[in-house]
Amino acid sequence: MTPSDGTSRPDISLIIPALNEEGNLTPLVERIREILREYDLNAEILIVDDCSPDGTLREAQGLQDRYPEVRALHKPLPHGLGRGVRFGISHAAGRMGVVVMADGVDPLATIADFKRAIIEGGAHLALLSRYMHEGDADTIPWSYKSFQYLFRWIAYLLVGIDLKDTTYAYRAFDLDYVRAIALKSDGFEISPEITFSVFLSGGRIAEVRGRQTRRVTGMSKFVFRRAAGGYSRVLLKAFARRCLRQAW
Repeated sequence: MTPSDGTSRPDISLIIPALNEEGNLTPLVERIREILREYDLNAEILIVDDCSPDGTLREAQGLQDRYPEVRALHKPLPHGLGRGVRFGISHAAGRMGVVVMADGVDPLATIADFKRAIIEGGAHLALLSRYMHEGDADTIPWSYKSFQYLFRWIAYLLVGIDLKDTTYAYRAFDLDYVRAIALKSDGFEISPEITFSVFLSGGRIAEVRGRQTRRVTGMSKFVFRRAAGGYSRVLLKAFARRCLRQAW
């Protein structure tokens, strides 16, 4: 937990972008608080409401009133996961940022592993990998697996990056390092943009094993036909940057 008087910088800023996640926020925050107590982690919890038409903001404000480590942030329109992540990063006070999806599927016990990789180990980015051990990817729909496999293969060819799970949003990073990158993405492509930017800037990347669960309440906001353009854009930008770097 982090001090309620704000006198010291927390180790960790948990950034939770939320769009129409009213029913998921309270159980998610309660689970996070259990993890923070269990592993004695010093953290703040930033809930970034993405102008949700349901009661997400009201729920977040209630959690803020209840727990001193929770901050409810209201991000203006337009919608977008990348916009929410960037908004959270701009308000985060910690040394390490962790993007936590509001649907509650992320393996939160690995926050402690992220801390070991980033704060103690000196990595600039730690990716949660669901493909390090057989069986960890069983909860991922086959359509997602197919997309991720194709994206991973193309990213290796174009960018030279050989990591197993470059697109999963749940990840941790050195906040000061990532702020210096000046992220631009507005949608789900924020995840590979972070990965490629850290890789191409010479940053250290660690992988942490994990297995996601399944969403219980609400609907996923990820739609392939909407996300494809953003993913293609960051991939081509990373390829161009790699070519320029090699030319020099």
